[in-house]
Formats: sequence, structure tokens, C-alpha cells
Amino acid sequence: MQMLKPPGLLLLTLSLLALAGCSQAQETKEYKPSAVIQQEARSGKPGANQFAAWDLSYIGEYQAALEAWEAPYGAARPVRYASAPDSAAFVALQPVAARDYILRRARTEQLVILNEAHHNPRHRAFAAELLPELARLGYRYFAVEALNEQDTLLNQRGYPTRATGYYTKEPQFAHLLRTAARSGFKLVAYDHGFSHEGDLNAQVQTREMAEARNIQRILQADPKAKILVYCGFAHASEGLMGMGTQPAMAHYLQAYTGINPLTIDQTTLTEAGTPGGEYARYHLVKAAQSAVFLDAQGQPFGGADSNKSVDVSVYHPRTTYQSGRPNWTFTNDRQPVLLKEPLTVGYPCLVLAYDTREDLATAVPVDVVELQGPADRKALALGKGRYTLVAKGPAGRTQTWSLQR
Repeated sequence: MQMLKPPGLLLLTLSLLALAGCSQAQETKEYKPSAVIQQEARSGKPGANQFAAWDLSYIGEYQAALEAWEAPYGAARPVRYASAPDSAAFVALQPVAARDYILRRARTEQLVILNEAHHNPRHRAFAAELLPELARLGYRYFAVEALNEQDTLLNQRGYPTRATGYYTKEPQFAHLLRTAARSGFKLVAYDHGFSHEGDLNAQVQTREMAEARNIQRILQADPKAKILVYCGFAHASEGLMGMGTQPAMAHYLQAYTGINPLTIDQTTLTEAGTPGGEYARYHLVKAAQSAVFLDAQGQPFGGADSNKSVDVSVYHPRTTYQSGRPNWTFTNDRQPVLLKEPLTVGYPCLVLAYDTREDLATAVPVDVVELQGPADRKALALGKGRYTLVAKGPAGRTQTWSLQR
């Protein structure tokens, strides 16, 4: 299914395999200013734009992250259009609210697999909206690809540190994990135990099988467990060629457990850094909210290729902005908070907000923004509580103050 095979899938797979071995050395780095990130993106090193996209997402630079991800393909990439028959068939589908549909389906499922694009925090914000209701439906395990199994105290703490994982340094991912902990989920790391030996195909197969086995162990210990699995990109594919030439984790998980998971893709019907990076059907949708598309029999759209299939594709509308931030950052009781404290560290500067109940030295910030000057009025997205704010400017200058919302 083309929808689960982003352009450059081979490069992406290679980069993520390499990342699995090197991320522990990188994950404690400080959050970087965008100018430094953009300079690193121009280095010409393999995967530089992918790393730049991730780093930009960590500091709240959403649009820049999308653009960095698309940069290797060129800004002039032509817009893709669906064929007339495909367009007619797709626009005939009925959009329904994605959140409501997924929760309705989840009532009768035991395994739900939801994916993300690792550079797109919008997918994490949507996932976080599902968690409290999934917990009420009896889901107790949140198996997350991005977690480092060496962080054995994550469930005890209830919040991520910079050692919890690589992608989990991003504030929306941290919000997702905090929401899971507050909702009563047990957080489970499952992306470990694969070998770097052999060619690429062998490494991919070993990784996919190991991921599935690690999730299977939850069911061996708790046979009636209801599990939400959160993975990246094509790992959610149930088809025989989900990873391009061979099965993905979701396929193996069904084979090992005998349970047919509900597989949900967020990576296709979602905005990209350029119109040319978006899938043809995305341009056909006019829905104002995250949506799933049903045919006349009530069956959801999940793509066209059964070899790389998922059950459901979720559409996310183009981002609008409020107080200089993506509108979806202000969900789950988070409200825009403008900075009133005069900044003395110079510009550009990063402002990081920490929950005072967490360890300031190690915790992932609740939110991060980069301000380019005094007129830059980006708001922080904060729930009710007390926060320690840290501004970091040029030449290592810092400023710390308290804030209550």
C-alpha cells in the first residue's frame, strides 16, 4: 500500500536501524537552536535532514521540521494527483470523526496498533486524546517503540527523562507518555533485542520479529490484556510486504498471537512540508477535523494495496495556528500562556517549561518554544500547575523563573 511506503523508505529504514544503535549516545544532548540545526542539516552527512527534522520538532518548530524532512526530495517536487476513478471512489466515502470511530472499534478489540511519523508531533497529540478513553475501555498496556528498555523507572516516575528515548525528548511525545501514566497504563518498551548482523533485509526481519515477540510476552503473562501499540511508519502494516519486501511487526504479531489487531495509520493522510510531499488523496479531503472515511457498507478506507495493508487511515487537516503555535498543541486542558517575564538572555533564545513536580535536571520539558526577538509572541502550551521556566540564549546565558497557571 503506497500510503505506508513514504518516499525514501529504504533511506528511512537504514537511518532508523543506525539510530537504534547510536541514539543512546545522543539522547542527552541539549535542545538546540534552530540555526544550529539548520547548519547541521546542510552538512551533507547521511540522514542529516532526518536528524534535523527530529531536532526541530523537539523545540516546537513544527513547519520547519516538516520542511526538513522533505528537503532531500526538493522543493519543486510535483504535486501528486489521484486518477479519476480513484478520486471519484475516494470522494464518495463518508468522513466520520476519527476519535469516535477508533474508540467505538476499540471496544471489541484486544490489540490496537497506531503509528506515527517520527518527525510529526501532531500524531502524538492525537494519540494522547485517545488514551483516557481507551483506559476506560480496559486497555492497560501502552507498548511504545520509542522507549528505551534501560529506563526501568519510567512507570514509577510517571514522566520521561532525556534518557527515556530518542524521540521521546519531543514535548508532545512526553505529553503522550505523561497522559498514559496518569490514565493508568503500564508503559512497555518493545523495540530491543535485534541484531545488526547480516544485510539490510536480515536486519529488518530480525527487528520486526523481535518487536512482535516482545509484545507477545505481555499476552503470555496476561492473556486477557488489552494493549495499545504505538509504532513508527510501516511497522503497523499487516501485509506480506509491509517493510517494502517483507512483513512488518504487525504481521508477525498476528502470526505469533493469533489475534487480528486493529491497525491504524496516521502517516499518509497528513500534511507534509511541501505539497509535493503529500499523498494524492490528501488533496481531495475537505474535512475540518481528524477523520476516517467509510464506504456504503461502513468499511473504513485503509489504502489500496493488500500487501501493505492497514485497517484504518486517519486524516488530519492542515494545521492552523493560535498564539504562534499549532492549534493541536492546545488540547487536553492545555492553554496558551504568553510570557510576561522580561527576557535578559538575548535572542534567539529557547524557553523550556518544566513541571515543578519533576526533576528539572533530567525531565523532558512540558513545552519548548524558540523566540527570535522581543516581538516574537509564541505562547507556551501549559495545563494547570506550577512550572519552572528556563530561557537559554546565545553564549550560554540562562534565566530561570517560576510560573503558575
